[in-house]
Amino acid sequence: MRSILLALAIIPIPSLFSEEPSSTIPSYQIKETIVSYRGTGTQDYLAFPAITPSGYNEIMISHKRGKAHVNDLGAVLEILRFDLESGRSLQEPIQLAITNEVMQMGEWVRFPDETLGTYIDALTVDEEGKHIRTGLVRSLSRDNGKSFGPLERVGIIDGVEYGYLFDTVTVGQRLYSLIMTFEYLAGGRRSVDALYTDDNGQTWHFIRNLSQEFGDVRINESSLIKYKNGFLVATRGYDNMQRLHQVDMDFNLINETNITEQTPSISSYIGRPRLFSLHGKYFLIGRNWRAPDRRIPMELALLRLDPVHLEIEKHFVLDNAEQGRVTDGYYPCPILVNTGSRTLLNVFDYRALLGNSPDIVRFQFLADEFLD
Repeated sequence: MRSILLALAIIPIPSLFSEEPSSTIPSYQIKETIVSYRGTGTQDYLAFPAITPSGYNEIMISHKRGKAHVNDLGAVLEILRFDLESGRSLQEPIQLAITNEVMQMGEWVRFPDETLGTYIDALTVDEEGKHIRTGLVRSLSRDNGKSFGPLERVGIIDGVEYGYLFDTVTVGQRLYSLIMTFEYLAGGRRSVDALYTDDNGQTWHFIRNLSQEFGDVRINESSLIKYKNGFLVATRGYDNMQRLHQVDMDFNLINETNITEQTPSISSYIGRPRLFSLHGKYFLIGRNWRAPDRRIPMELALLRLDPVHLEIEKHFVLDNAEQGRVTDGYYPCPILVNTGSRTLLNVFDYRALLGNSPDIVRFQFLADEFLD
């Protein structure tokens, strides 16, 4: 089995942002490397993790294993089963691949019937060196991640082929999803759409074009969470703006704000934004830049939200408060871990330092620190 390297440090750090009173650094932190790029040979670019619970204190974690952030033909999606308490892998890695394509941004979907699927952003590279989506692919597991079926194209849904699945929420037996399509795929438009399935992914149905619903804005990575009689949606704009939207169950817009314009400590969009809740409070996590020209290195940010007014209540810096040379990273996946005596917020991510290839890493924090 490929070795998993651990490097632990408990680091109390005082706040470094006296000019930004809303920016706070948690006093309790554990940082560890889950999968290291070091010594892995040519496929040493490890990135874009995604996680899903698979048992008590256990998750499935997938990540890209390739050679670069882009133009990465031959990159595979690697899947591990991981014990949250011991920090060890529980089974041999599984790799999913299609010849002459790029497998990245695998997103987990747990259907109501407990079928587990990974939905992968599959790409190729054209003659000009540009990434081209080849159509969303998936692989299903009927045994909770011990094995996976063949990769298959999701195909055409109501006249549209999709390329990149972002997030899902289950309400009863219905699973909602945000998925992006591209102008060169069937349907001929670039948009983020809301879809649903009532039969565990056998058939999908279109609900609404959110790019259009939110004012004909060009958006990419998005996230959603159940809220009242509808959802909260976070969108990353091609205009370098991060927005929050409240919608009803049919994804009709109720309210929205531009948090980039409202929040001095946010100068652009939030990279790979994810919404989640903790003890009744709502959070947005992702990659943040503090300076408009990105002269300050990226940080891993956790933003506590006021869901009524769609404003930022508090800005936490989870990694790189010292503003070191983090050259790639921060597509985070949060999960709560109950140790019996305390609840920890675990964040799985990827991070590259000083221009090297990224590692897959885990950060741990006391969950209560984010509630005050």
